Amino acid sequence: MSKENCEKKFKRIYAQYVDEIYQYVFLRTGINVGIAEDLTQEIFLDVFKGLSRFKGLCSERTWVYKITKNKVNDFYRKQYRHLEPIPLEDDLTVEISDPKQDMDTLVEKTFSSADIIDCLNQLPEHYKLVLLLKYIDDRSVKEIATITNKSPKAVENILLRARAGFIKVYQTLKAEEIR
Repeated sequence: MSKENCEKKFKRIYAQYVDEIYQYVFLRTGINVGIAEDLTQEIFLDVFKGLSRFKGLCSERTWVYKITKNKVNDFYRKQYRHLEPIPLEDDLTVEISDPKQDMDTLVEKTFSSADIIDCLNQLPEHYKLVLLLKYIDDRSVKEIATITNKSPKAVENILLRARAGFIKVYQTLKAEEIR
């Protein structure tokens, strides 16, 4: 493929998918505009670099999303590698371990509200990442463990603390709204 044809094809792919890819990345990187913009730029740089090697064995959209998912996974790994867990021991942690409560449902419902961004942004970064992986990206504990280089048991514990932290922030936010 000539350089001119490659550039035309890239411009078409970019125009067709940039908004969709940006939204995908935005939701999976902590709802952070700067990170989403940078990562989207890196994704399309990889698309441009790999365009001459694209054989057409799948659709362009599938190919672009494969690059995107790999970049997002790399982002998760880099972010998570530098974070340390923060102990969260209080009454809320004990409540969460109560099997009668369905915290997954509460967290999922809360994710659909407008307060999600505020709640997530108040959490430590590694809690935010595991919650995004679990509830936005719909990853299993085993997949999260692979991405974060942790054991599944460690991921379960981190998710437990992350949910507790999220719920605590959410409850505080709602209590402030009532006042």
